[in-house]
Amino acid sequence: MMVSTVRYPSFKSLGLRSTSTFTKAIIAALCIGLLVVLRNVILIYVLPAFFTMYLVYGFIRPRISRQVRREIEEEDEDETAPAA
Repeated sequence: MMVSTVRYPSFKSLGLRSTSTFTKAIIAALCIGLLVVLRNVILIYVLPAFFTMYLVYGFIRPRISRQVRREIEEEDEDETAPAA
């Protein structure tokens, strides 16, 4: 898929840099803890399901109306936008 013409949304707008580093450190520690405890379940079921859904989204994205696509991608941006 790296050499295909299928377009995927960019993760550049996630805004991983912010001032709330303590919250992100806690979330990262919890995620790492879950990975250690549930590594077999995650490796067998969750990761393949996530990557498959992402792959399929790239193929159906051009067929979704622009308005629906914009709403989906704006929700992602709103969730990651820092609170003022």
